[in-house]
Amino acid sequence: MPPTRLSSAAAAEHPSSVSPGPRRRSFASAFSDPSSTDLQHESRPASASKVARKVSRACDFCKARKAKCNGEKPCNKCVAKSRACQYNAKYTRGRPPTPPSSATPAAQPDGPATGAADMSQQQSVAPSGRASPELGMAEIQGQVFDPTSGLTFLHRAWKRLSAQDARNQSEQTMSDAVVRPSVENQPVTMAGDRPLPESDDHTPIRLRSPPENRRLLDLYFEFCVATYRILHRPSVEKWLSVVEQNTDVNQPVWYGIGHARAAIVLACLALATCHDEKSKGYFSADDEAHALQRSDELFTVSSLLVDAETGYPKLESAQARLVHVLYLLTTSRFNKSWYVFGSALQIISALGMHRRENAKKRRHGGPRSDYIQSQCRMRTFWTAYVLDNYLGVVFGRPRHFHDEDIDQDFPDRVNDEDMTASGPSEALECQEDCHIDALSFHAKIARIIGTISREVYTIKDTPHAERASAANRLIQNIQSWFESLPVHLGSVRPSMLIPSYRRQATVLKLAHSHAIMHASRLFLLSNNPSERSHSNNCIAAARTVLETVNRMAKEGPIFHAFWWTHYVTFCALVVVYVWEIQQRKMSKQPADTTSIAGKSRQSLLQLADKCQTHLARATATNSPSRRYAVILEEFRGAATGQPTARPDVTSANGLEQSAPRSGDHIVDDGMIMGADGIWDYEGGMAPLDPYLLDEWQTTDWLDLDSSAFWPNLQFDESIVWPVIG
Repeated sequence: MPPTRLSSAAAAEHPSSVSPGPRRRSFASAFSDPSSTDLQHESRPASASKVARKVSRACDFCKARKAKCNGEKPCNKCVAKSRACQYNAKYTRGRPPTPPSSATPAAQPDGPATGAADMSQQQSVAPSGRASPELGMAEIQGQVFDPTSGLTFLHRAWKRLSAQDARNQSEQTMSDAVVRPSVENQPVTMAGDRPLPESDDHTPIRLRSPPENRRLLDLYFEFCVATYRILHRPSVEKWLSVVEQNTDVNQPVWYGIGHARAAIVLACLALATCHDEKSKGYFSADDEAHALQRSDELFTVSSLLVDAETGYPKLESAQARLVHVLYLLTTSRFNKSWYVFGSALQIISALGMHRRENAKKRRHGGPRSDYIQSQCRMRTFWTAYVLDNYLGVVFGRPRHFHDEDIDQDFPDRVNDEDMTASGPSEALECQEDCHIDALSFHAKIARIIGTISREVYTIKDTPHAERASAANRLIQNIQSWFESLPVHLGSVRPSMLIPSYRRQATVLKLAHSHAIMHASRLFLLSNNPSERSHSNNCIAAARTVLETVNRMAKEGPIFHAFWWTHYVTFCALVVVYVWEIQQRKMSKQPADTTSIAGKSRQSLLQLADKCQTHLARATATNSPSRRYAVILEEFRGAATGQPTARPDVTSANGLEQSAPRSGDHIVDDGMIMGADGIWDYEGGMAPLDPYLLDEWQTTDWLDLDSSAFWPNLQFDESIVWPVIG
């Protein structure tokens, strides 16, 4: 994940606190205070004070990379890379200017070594790779942006996403006259999110009939939360009855049970209502707004109850906020979910849920706690632990819990209906399967994910051999975890299970595949034969994810509600495209004649196309899934040179092309965002960039993972991507 750096202004004020890294350099001059220009000018050498020469033509390598070139022959980048510098690409702005000769000796990659003196001179003129003085790293709006990494292709994706945001704000087409405010006018905790309906303490609550409420509660426990089973179902059912009675006699909904428990009931109904509506399918912003209207109302009242809670925090205080987090994630309000999750974490830590409760009570001679409460404390903590690891990866932000501070036990293998205040109603060893198994195993794989992020993707300057060694060890841990799974969560096909276990088995199947990709994708760019098996396993895991997602999408539109599945799909598609780039660079064999694990590359790319469309259709608004699809389209075009085209529109020459339809939006760079996905409008073929992954670093994987949540960058593009012929 991107490291935290001082802003350029802070760097100018405290120069001693910032030490330039060995690979990166900040945009201090581009973003510094204009008043400091004279001082900077005085400190420069005389040669640096001259006006920089305008470069109108870049060499072939820099042009393909869209990187700044000094326009000389050989240019500094080609010298640093020991690459032959060529100016053979077509020039479309009149007569091509002749590049001036460089004072630096030309690179001779195919000839003999020119001696240590020449090599020393080349290295002193232009540092290689990420140390290029023309391109560097800037911290903008609190995020680190590094245009010299292997992620420069994201620029067009950000540009298109910015255009989409502007269009959404200008059209204001949301139903019921609910207008999406501009980000600048939204609260910090909801900037960029869909607004929630306004409400107050006197807003009446619209509950459905008791049978319908019970159906929604069944949906919540059987389908909505899968492994995140923090609540005791019989207790929630009792609280629901109280809430219904209170609304019948015009009492406050919290009367008799308290604010937190009433908030839990309404949040569960809101989440179930959201899933229920999404299962019907919708493909426009108006349809989505209408579908979420009722669930948003329930959630808003639940939030008011949480805000009105007084006194010391309780277990239910944390549980209510965690259900809120799940609702916000499901409705693509990721910014708000991050801040609500932070509040839940503080309560969980304040209540000491990360520590064993019984050990502390034995030390103080306290009575034994209520068994249901004790087990729910464990469930609540481990659910928060899983979310902490996964949200850290999704957002590219540090985790809050640290394994060395945790000694909490995993919850007992006992289902809700078998729990009493004094203990389980029957011997635990008599149970062949249990709904809580999935939570415990999800927490264990999340722990491995956190370790992978910390050791394999460390931002410290670590040799590849050390990262690879850590990855090898953690891949073995993943295999051990998989072998320890109960039969109903590991070896049995999910389609053969009852719905609740089917959802859990699918979630853990995706978690297993994601963990393999997370640990082994750094081997995709390796030429070491001993690491080839890890690369193959990574591709196999990506295929498993895409096959699972394709099946889920065919079964119904409920796939749209699974925020974590969207992220794993994004990771799998990126793995496929990176692998395809490597295959094209290493072999001239076409995709339909080469295979991996007995399946052709072409079939994998076709499957990727289908899943990318599923991801684009997951929601009609500017949610992470839609942003994933835009980023993937840029990556796919850069990787394969084949922008996606609608398959049912064919041009006169037989080539597939796209065309706008009713309800489509034509966005920046000639792309269509329609109900059936994201398509190339112009039908052009982007050239394959042979240098796309030349400077790819291991930490770039984490940057790409969280790229859907980077803020829209507002700065002078000519500083980073000069317009050159």
